[in-house]
Amino acid sequence: MSFKITRRAAATALAGVILFASKLVLAAAPMVPTQAPAYYRMMLGRFEVTALLDENSPWPSTVEDLFPKLAEPLKSALRKRTLLQPSYDFSTIAFLVNTGQRLILVDTGGLGSSPTYGQLFANLRAAGYRPEQVDDILITHMHPDHVGGLSDGAKRMFPNAVVHADRRELAQWQRAAGKGNTTAKAIVAKLAPYVDSGKYQTFDGDTELFAGVRSRAAYGHSDGHSFYAIESEDKRLMLWGDFVVNDKLQFEQVDLDPPGEKDMAAGVALRRTMFGEASEQGYLVGGAHFGFPGLGRVRAIEGRFVWVPVDYAALNLPAVK
Repeated sequence: MSFKITRRAAATALAGVILFASKLVLAAAPMVPTQAPAYYRMMLGRFEVTALLDENSPWPSTVEDLFPKLAEPLKSALRKRTLLQPSYDFSTIAFLVNTGQRLILVDTGGLGSSPTYGQLFANLRAAGYRPEQVDDILITHMHPDHVGGLSDGAKRMFPNAVVHADRRELAQWQRAAGKGNTTAKAIVAKLAPYVDSGKYQTFDGDTELFAGVRSRAAYGHSDGHSFYAIESEDKRLMLWGDFVVNDKLQFEQVDLDPPGEKDMAAGVALRRTMFGEASEQGYLVGGAHFGFPGLGRVRAIEGRFVWVPVDYAALNLPAVK
């Protein structure tokens, strides 16, 4: 028996062999266990807002560990209703606001708090900025995961920035440091390079800091805990700091006792007020420990509040004149 192979048949067979081989090569390609640079950018009127991830780590082992006072039946009910993951990834986020006149950073992450913190600086550069470009730093409160990035020893990590905080905030940590509290001493040390160089300024409660940027007293989590309202062209973003530390459970269960809350009653009362205000007015909210990028809106449904994260979207740049 003889076989006659045409040129077309041979080409077809060869293509099949190449395709099969290429599939084998692709199937054997190693996985790439890295994530994209963790920044998210959006426009708020004429302002540019960039969310910057400082850390993401499996702490605590489960989200319920954040709220240890929860009764077991309630834990199970909340887990089922909110479709929580078996494990919990805790994120810490800072927000960079470019007004066109000033570059403003809200919180600085927790550099030095643990090995997972300090990613803010790489993500800041990936987003197209450098630490020395930051003009002002607004501190929501001075827990280590919000002020850790301010300094490394005596070195100011943002050499040209002025730090702003409610007058009550540093004072509480200075008092505690004077009584020997180790954490308080570390917090005071993080602020010291700015205080000593005259680059630390305080405000008192609700204050207009810059055009389109206001502080809003939100005491409870700490003595001087502050929100920051960012507004441009009738668009508003309210940066909440640690007012909510989990975007899955605290909207479902407003009276949960979050970690580090100094005045629980004040915190619960304020959450009820602010959840209602945010849902009624429909403004954007930014949370330091929400799922990245931590931006979204609050929706009210039959007496309950639901967190609605932003969708990923192409950047709508303003017209250049």
